[in-house]
Amino acid sequence: MSTILQRSHTTMADLGARHGYYSSGVIEELFPPGLTLLPQCSQIYELDLALAEFKMLGVEGLVPRSAYFHTVDGVETHHYRICTKTPNQVDEAASIDRKNFFASNLFSVGYATHGLYPYRGKFHPQMIKGIFNAIGLKKGETVLDPMCGSGTTLVEASILGIRSIGIDQNPFAAFMASAKLAGLTLDAKPFPQLLSSLDQVFDYFDQAKPDRTEGGLTFAAKAVTKKTVREALETQTGLRRLVGLAYLDAVGYAARRVNKTPRDLFGVVLGRYLEAVRCFGESRAELGLRPAAGKVVHDDIRTAKLKAESVDAVVFSPPYSFALDYIENDRPQIEYLGYEVDVLREATIGVRGGEGSNEATRIQARVERYFEDMDVVMRQSAHVLAPGRCCVVVIGSNTSQTRGIRLEERVIASAASYGLQKFKHIVREIEGIRNTLKDEHILFFVKE
Repeated sequence: MSTILQRSHTTMADLGARHGYYSSGVIEELFPPGLTLLPQCSQIYELDLALAEFKMLGVEGLVPRSAYFHTVDGVETHHYRICTKTPNQVDEAASIDRKNFFASNLFSVGYATHGLYPYRGKFHPQMIKGIFNAIGLKKGETVLDPMCGSGTTLVEASILGIRSIGIDQNPFAAFMASAKLAGLTLDAKPFPQLLSSLDQVFDYFDQAKPDRTEGGLTFAAKAVTKKTVREALETQTGLRRLVGLAYLDAVGYAARRVNKTPRDLFGVVLGRYLEAVRCFGESRAELGLRPAAGKVVHDDIRTAKLKAESVDAVVFSPPYSFALDYIENDRPQIEYLGYEVDVLREATIGVRGGEGSNEATRIQARVERYFEDMDVVMRQSAHVLAPGRCCVVVIGSNTSQTRGIRLEERVIASAASYGLQKFKHIVREIEGIRNTLKDEHILFFVKE
């Protein structure tokens, strides 16, 4: 039957050409035979990035690096294999909308450790991989994310063998990013013992006391009576952070559920985390991946001490300050780590307020303060970036909340003032009627 179909296809193509009709398609025009795109690659920005990575990597480089291709001459890409091996990231009790989201974004959001913790406002890791390819970032080089949030840039860089540095003002974001990074290299041997001691492990984190030591906590070691479990948590920082993130996820999950406590949900969440890490570990072994080191720093990019011309790329997404209050959204987790939410808010880019006698003047003041902060961020990005290398900013504008001011226009102007010249601009449509932001802009700059 396949021969018949092929003959029929060829005949139709020949027939169209013979009569002067266009019988090819966009994919056939963009890419040579032997390349197939992922089934969910449909938006224009995805095709744009797919074309960019094809041009930069060549056919030979697509299998290990590509974000948007399924097969190359019949060989499945690493991205496809990692994504299809990732277990279901949605609990049975999740809403239909959430289940549909993950089902329709199999290759863009939930693979490796990206799917751990449902952090709002994060960008698609698949897109970040495409951006890395588009700017020619190579294994062994270093990328900085000055507003790393949940660690998407860092995790994606590590998978590709690219070193990374992440900075964030939010202590919970820094904690989360470090936990997700750690999950890429963990040994799964202790996992069954952790799952067999759920109550003890839960108490280990539930009874922790905030301080300013590693991880921001003093843990309740006496809560764990099983020696092997206690030793695993006490001696493996990465494992402790991963399980701690699962605990904080259960706390947030319980707040959204009726008649469920964090203890009730901890086993479900931790089981999902450990299975995702275990499956990536299998992919890591099968594909011969060697995740690169990543460093997460809880700091303010505006005042951070950065060595001049020390990184090969800067990739980040500034806070969508007028769509989401990141600090309030993370209040339980931030307080658990021992920080004062209100104090943190007044220092955080995109969240700190503006003064004024009415709403209009307060919005205007807040927007101007945001641009002042972003100007410093762009100055720092230019300072740390090596000449001839790229800075990529993914930013959205909610003009109904900013009274018509477009954030990307001011960021482009600010970048130019520090020698970062825009050479590519991709618009990504944000799907879904519930989204406050309708599109975001992927801005490519090069340091002259």
